[in-house]
Amino acid sequence: MTAGVLRMSVGALLVVVLACAPQPSPTRASFTVDGMTCDSCSSAITAALLEVDGVASASADHEAGTAEAVITSSELSAQRLAAEIESLGFTVTGTGTEPADG
Repeated sequence: MTAGVLRMSVGALLVVVLACAPQPSPTRASFTVDGMTCDSCSSAITAALLEVDGVASASADHEAGTAEAVITSSELSAQRLAAEIESLGFTVTGTGTEPADG
């Protein structure tokens, strides 16, 4: 086997190993949010959450006073997202998590 073929084989093996490595299970984080009064508030929270690396989707509902995000990074916590919401001037009064596929 030549060095070039060996390098290609090792590279291909690395790609297969990385592709087969277990991925973190998505988590749905939910928040009770005080201070949202209109669609602009909901949009601001949704946009801020979507800008955080590791958030796959997000939504906020000012009428219900809730927000949620699907977290795909094991390094990201619901508490970090709650802090992001609070940095916009809202108050997070409740936080919960559950598997996103459940």
